[in-house]
Amino acid sequence: MIARRAWPAALALLAACAALGTPPAARAHDAPPAADEFIKGVFSPDFVPPPPGSYELPPITRIAPFVLRDTSGRRVSTRSVMAGKIAVVSFIYTACSDRLGCPLASATLRALQPLLREEGLAENAVLLSISFDPERDAPAQLAKYSKVYGADPSMWKFMAAPSERVLGELLRSYGQDRSPLYDERGRFTGRYRHVLKVFLVDRAGQVRNVYSTGLLVPQLVVNDIKTVFAEGGARPAQPPR
Repeated sequence: MIARRAWPAALALLAACAALGTPPAARAHDAPPAADEFIKGVFSPDFVPPPPGSYELPPITRIAPFVLRDTSGRRVSTRSVMAGKIAVVSFIYTACSDRLGCPLASATLRALQPLLREEGLAENAVLLSISFDPERDAPAQLAKYSKVYGADPSMWKFMAAPSERVLGELLRSYGQDRSPLYDERGRFTGRYRHVLKVFLVDRAGQVRNVYSTGLLVPQLVVNDIKTVFAEGGARPAQPPR
């Protein structure tokens, strides 16, 4: 679902361009492609997002808080991680080999880190990657994956559900699909079928935008964060000079 905007032609261009670029996938044990090169290989470099505040992002749905495991194995509530901040939430699994799936989501969040600092939003936003493969994505694996993507732990968190039951409730709350893939003998292949979704969640726990392959542009996400943040008349802190 995409919030009301005044630039359908730009979205059509992005969707078309997304089908053209196919950069190599990054596995958890490999160095990922440079974020800017990865994203430029997928999206049109001519796309300019609309200015912050020039459009509306009405609430789509409200999500519940969940207690998950972080990279140290501790149980942490997403309520505490996201408290008072606008969150960018992605669902990934570290063994994903879909070139326009989890590697693209992680490369985008990696590119968001310096942009958020430059815009003075580092204290007002949090990036959260949640694995939907909790059995294989143990805390140590998520910690390794976070280092591969150069995650700043003060800004970008990695978590996984402590059980399949919690994971199911979490996925239903967000509306994120995930189904395991099996071979002809009924054996799990280690892969999942899923649609790439990255969620923008405001400080009240409401989803304000959902990005997929044709819309996952770092500067657009930053502009959306600024648009939502300014609704209450607040302004982000000025970046240090």
